[in-house]
Amino acid sequence: MKNDLVTCSCRDYTIDGYGIAEYEGLVLFVKGLLLNEKAIVKIISHKKNLAYAIIDRILEPSPYRTKTPCPVAYKCGSCDLQHMNYEGQLLFKKRLEENTFRQAHLNVEIADVAGAEVPWRYRDKIQIPVRDHLFGYYRRFSNDIVEQADCLLHSEKENDIVAFLKDELIHRGIDKDLRHLVVKEGFYSGEIMVCFVTKKDIAKELEAVVKKLVSAFPEIVSVLENIHPQENNVILAHGEKLLYGRNYITDKIGDLTFQISLHSFYQINVRQTEKLYAKVRELAGLKGEERILDLYCGIGTIGLSLARYAKSLTGIEIVPEAIENAKQNASINDIKNAEFICSDAKDNLSNYLKDKDLVIVDPPRKGLSSEVVTALNASGIDRIIYVSCNPATLVRDLVLLSENYSFKKVYPFDLFPQTTHVETVCCLYHQKKDFISVPYEPKNADYLKR
Repeated sequence: MKNDLVTCSCRDYTIDGYGIAEYEGLVLFVKGLLLNEKAIVKIISHKKNLAYAIIDRILEPSPYRTKTPCPVAYKCGSCDLQHMNYEGQLLFKKRLEENTFRQAHLNVEIADVAGAEVPWRYRDKIQIPVRDHLFGYYRRFSNDIVEQADCLLHSEKENDIVAFLKDELIHRGIDKDLRHLVVKEGFYSGEIMVCFVTKKDIAKELEAVVKKLVSAFPEIVSVLENIHPQENNVILAHGEKLLYGRNYITDKIGDLTFQISLHSFYQINVRQTEKLYAKVRELAGLKGEERILDLYCGIGTIGLSLARYAKSLTGIEIVPEAIENAKQNASINDIKNAEFICSDAKDNLSNYLKDKDLVIVDPPRKGLSSEVVTALNASGIDRIIYVSCNPATLVRDLVLLSENYSFKKVYPFDLFPQTTHVETVCCLYHQKKDFISVPYEPKNADYLKR
């Protein structure tokens, strides 16, 4: 069966953007095949009733198919959807959400995906692996690095900095001591942070490089070294050395200014984040008397955008550097009704929930822990606003929270154009209120196996 050419039509998508087709009872996952396209495909691997295939020739193209602008898009593991035009990408992401909710038997309205006006060069942070004199992203399902001098998701300035450092580091023979280059850029401020993630301390060897770097790029206000000798998949180790300037950059979301450190989380697409936060404010419907708990608060961006319209804000975050940034951000913006606590979200949560009216959760991709779900279900809090970067874990948590909460509509936002990722906002209402309950089947967890 391997290397066979077969004709098939695409009937759906996987969560990774592969086209799903069938051939004589065999399910095919075809890279790059779009919905309703008919094509001749080549089978490259085969296991029982499932096979992976690549396109040999398209017989009936989709109206959403477009020429891939990046020459390494099919090799690089960063972009999955460049072969779709942007309208097609937004339809794909809505379909992804619909399929995920349907498989969990959750009857909820899904809004159209809020798209980006400019779906290119939006990344405010990049993390570039370095290996064997190569600077680029990993090929999908491998440790091979694919280089691209002009990544279209990066700003032109970010690409220029990577190219400059690649030449300097290779010329000086110290690229072999690097694991990653991290660059953070303020979208509105233009301030830039550069971090060398190294296998050992090479601060002395980097002195000349840093001097030339900040001379060539005066926007750089922070240069750091993060020493990471352990062999694992974690990009940053704890702690860093300041090689130049200060250990943070600043940027704005709306009319608020934020300090951003190396370890603190900050959304990578500010223009789309502003839309998302506007929806959060709309769903919060604040009247000035609410006491807000912001779990997984990061540097405080969501909570502080609400604090001025509420009675109080308490933010919880496990990363110490982020909490320090959050406190400073409250001070910078003259917000006096906010406090930030460094703690795991699940620790002492029932105590933090006691006097709150609204909870904001913005967890990592793994979603809420079982302890957090249990505490929220027992809290009696009127409303929970859930901001999610992973539809699968969002749906899992909504099923679990359905014990006490109802939800009518979810709002997807495209913070990551050209990729399969989608951000989602949902407001949950406690069922003691007069809201319509949503049917669910908690015993059916097939969607969690995806």
